[in-house]
Amino acid sequence: MSSSRPTRGAPHVRAATSLSHIQKTQVFALVPVVVAAVLNTGYQYLLALDSAGDKIYWDWSDRTIYFFGLDYQNPSFFAALIAGLVHIIPILAVAILSAGLCERAFSTKRNLPMQKSFLLSALVFSLLMPPAASLLHVALGMIFAMVFGKCVFGGDGKTFLNPALLGVAVVQISFPTALSGHPLWTGIEGYNGSNILSAYHREGSAALDWWGISWWSAFIGTTQGMMGTTSVLATMLGAVVLVWRQIASWRLIIGQVLGLILIASVCNTLGGGILDMSWYWHLVLGSFAFGAVFVATDPASSACTDTGRWVQGAVMGGMVVMIRVVNESHPDGVITALLLGSVLAPLIDHVVVWFNIRQRARRYG
Repeated sequence: MSSSRPTRGAPHVRAATSLSHIQKTQVFALVPVVVAAVLNTGYQYLLALDSAGDKIYWDWSDRTIYFFGLDYQNPSFFAALIAGLVHIIPILAVAILSAGLCERAFSTKRNLPMQKSFLLSALVFSLLMPPAASLLHVALGMIFAMVFGKCVFGGDGKTFLNPALLGVAVVQISFPTALSGHPLWTGIEGYNGSNILSAYHREGSAALDWWGISWWSAFIGTTQGMMGTTSVLATMLGAVVLVWRQIASWRLIIGQVLGLILIASVCNTLGGGILDMSWYWHLVLGSFAFGAVFVATDPASSACTDTGRWVQGAVMGGMVVMIRVVNESHPDGVITALLLGSVLAPLIDHVVVWFNIRQRARRYG
């Protein structure tokens, strides 16, 4: 039955999955990663302190840990927990405060309520930071991430890049040698990732033995690296949650793995230096696993079509290996590859849709 009265309000359909529910699930999936980050950061710090043979009062975090009188020669679970919290809590607090201030300023200007997604962005950004990151760098990176990665575009659902990814990229590019002078975090090379990848460039597979890194230790996360990226096991637990709740696309995750395996296998045939690194080492070294699960699957920066997700995943996974083997100044390569893949997502979807339309036109005339 028609009516002369116009509909003044939009029809609304309530779905079981909301933006708030998605963000809460993403935070829940990050819990294993946070636990692994805290324990491994503290454990690696105490091991490095023991290897140094003396107490080095380097910065405020060192002095705070010494205040607790932790036993670094026989580090216990409690000691690793305290040392890890001393490193990660200030970085997370500064990231949340910086992101919250930006979110508050823009929401007040637009007379809109604050969006709580800044908490998730701050958490992901913090986990992609090294343990001895400067709090000033954290604040600058997070402010840039919120302002130019989210707020200027209108907030959630209107961005085309993951804000945390953009913030980390800015910090890496602006302060590439920020940690080169710290005497304890020898496994970190600036803000670029694990130093083992740079060592592999110079020494080949012998670098793994020199650093005492086995595939299993890299998998469970008992190596130095960005705080949230060392444990592939914890990342896989989070991936199960995201895929099970249909928040992350399994096609995009597997596509990245397949792309990495393909390009790594091609590089192995060429041989020489890091070209010889097997694909299963590429999977566990650096921040590939964390980026593939928690960053690349962001709906705002990933392809929307199923075919597009396969293609985007393969492109990003392949670019990770290509950057690692070609550019020693960016040994990890994950952040750069994910940024390029995110920018290409709309183009990939456009090509996929165009191809499908053309195929249907040929089929049905």
